[in-house]
Order: sequence, then structure tokens, then C-alpha cells
Amino acid sequence: MAVLAGETAPPADAEQSSRAEQSPRADLKAAALPESWEPPVASRNWKSIVLHHSATAQGDVPSIDAAHRRLKDGNGKPWLGIAYHFVIGNGQGMEDGEVQPTFRWQRQLQGAHAGNHLHNEHGIGICLIGNFNQQRPTAKQVAAVKKLVAALANRYGIGRSQIVRHLDIQSTECPGRLFPFAEVIAGLNQGAGLSAGKPGTKPSTRPFVRRAG
Repeated sequence: MAVLAGETAPPADAEQSSRAEQSPRADLKAAALPESWEPPVASRNWKSIVLHHSATAQGDVPSIDAAHRRLKDGNGKPWLGIAYHFVIGNGQGMEDGEVQPTFRWQRQLQGAHAGNHLHNEHGIGICLIGNFNQQRPTAKQVAAVKKLVAALANRYGIGRSQIVRHLDIQSTECPGRLFPFAEVIAGLNQGAGLSAGKPGTKPSTRPFVRRAG
């Protein structure tokens, strides 16, 4: 699996929402990324979207980034940092439904989230905070991921068949049996604008713990 220098993928591994009214028949063309999230560098050739959960009760971008920086590849080199391109909070460490892009998105770097070459190189990794083998994501998280997926699919011409769960491409339970995947995909027919979260949330009180799946 090709990865960035110094890292490998794991073995198996306040309200920010838009208030704008939308038609229930609004199509994908209505979805758009906030202008502030348009990367300052040329966009990567994105071909897919991969959905994950953190498998933890709480977390945020800084805590996941710190945990991933402690990981090392088979050559003993540390990872560059957080493996994902976007993180969606659950109210425990980040605002509920808040979406934050990571340095990988801002710099248009490949991910380290998928466990295979194609989906790391050309797949946008989205991680929702929570363990969805134990409970569903919050209503605000579901709304946020539907809007984010629709906006990304529209911006980069990504078809439904290329929007996958981690478990669809690796032997893992991620993003959990209670993750409402069918609802997220159905939401592509109701794309809407997305409001960006504020950069730099407060650190969580408990560090992100990586686990297989």
C-alpha cells in the first residue's frame, strides 16, 4: 500500500448547520462546499469517499492527530498525523454536527485511513466521532455527513457507487452496524449548502484510542 513518507495505514483499518430552506426535491447540484474550504492548492484527483467512525465516545481533530502522530510504520517512522480529511463531532470534544477539515484536506494530501492503495490515494476520508456499534450517530451528525458527502460528490463528480464504508473495502466493522449508510446515500438527492465549523476546537478531555475496526 502506498502511503505518505513516514506512515502506514492501520492493519485493519454554536450550531453550524445551514438554516437555508431547501426543497425536498433539491438535487445534487444544490450541494456546495463552503468557499473557505476550497483548498489553497490544486485539488487532488478524488475518486471516492470513505466513511469511518472513531470507535470512541468522544474526540476531536487535535486529539486524533496527536494519537496518530504516536503511531509508527513498519520502518519505525512516525505518521504525519491525523489519517482523515474531515471529522464530524458529536458534542463530546467538538460541537454536535460540527465538520472540520484537517491538514490533509487543506494540503490535498492522500489519506492513511483506508488500508488500501486506491482509497488512500484517491479517497476522501470522513470520520464521525462515536462508536456506532453501540449507538447511532446523533441527528446533527447524520445531517452533517449527508450534506458533506453530497457537497464533495458534487464538487468532484463522485458517483454513489464510489461512496463506501470502511467495511466495504477492508475486513473491519467500521463505521459500525448502526451507522445509517442507506440514509446517507439517499441524502444525495437532497443536497444542500454546508456551513463550516470554526477552526481550532477545544481539546477533548480524553485522548482518541485507535482500535481495529
